[in-house]
Amino acid sequence: MKTWCCVMGWIWVGGGLVWGQLGEEPVRKAEALEEEVRLAAPVEEVVRKAEKVERPKTDTGQAIDPQEPIRVKIESPLDGQVVDWETVDVFVGVENYALGEGGNRLHVILDNGSPMEQASERKPTILRSLAPGAHSLRVYAVKPDGKMLADLKASDRINFYVRRKDFSNFQPWNSPYLTVNLPQEGVVYPDGEGKIWLDFRAHNAPLAKDKFRVKAQLDGVETILSKEESYPWGGLAEGRHRLLVELIDEDGDPVSEMFARVERTIEVPRMVKAVNPNEADSANLWLRKKTKPAQ
Repeated sequence: MKTWCCVMGWIWVGGGLVWGQLGEEPVRKAEALEEEVRLAAPVEEVVRKAEKVERPKTDTGQAIDPQEPIRVKIESPLDGQVVDWETVDVFVGVENYALGEGGNRLHVILDNGSPMEQASERKPTILRSLAPGAHSLRVYAVKPDGKMLADLKASDRINFYVRRKDFSNFQPWNSPYLTVNLPQEGVVYPDGEGKIWLDFRAHNAPLAKDKFRVKAQLDGVETILSKEESYPWGGLAEGRHRLLVELIDEDGDPVSEMFARVERTIEVPRMVKAVNPNEADSANLWLRKKTKPAQ
């Protein structure tokens, strides 16, 4: 057994003597702490493959969901709105119909003019240099061939005003009038069968042989239509043609409404038929033989 020695004595603290005990204390060794180091368990994450999102086709002329109607709504300008500028951006909302360039699209008609194409909900149709007063705006969902959809919900119409609210260019909602969709003003290309189509809609005017009818004159040649169906012209010569479409009553007299008469000038371009390169080489060789001077 070890004996620790203690030393007793006086210690000078703060100007006074204090009796204290001096000695050596045992030094304790630090105890080793043994901790178990656990390895982190590997975390297994499930890698999910990105799901392929199929975008609706824009060349069908049909609703995305066949069970639901196609709806068209003019969102701006508002019906009855008075705007203080001559340039107006037209925004249109579309439900259940996928739009795309050259496919399903919208036709925007200002007043009694020719349709303007709109193929995106995000981009507006810009109307410039509008005259002061009332204006009518009609929008129709059309198929890739440009013809209107039959469902009335796939269209919308509003009236708005520029700077002042008057009725200088106003068509009442409940009066008979026409919407002529096709052909559009300007250059018109025949379809695959060489036809150019008249696509129209009669409003507040039921068509029949003994009721309202539509009279179409192309270069003075008159056609009377008693059904609201697209009508084709075939074999039109290249060049300009004058079109007049009128809504007539039971007696054959023109309806006296602002939008009951539509005039347009169309131009059929010269169609150049593609030639097989081999046939073209043969034709050129034949021409060279024919034009070769005699020896």
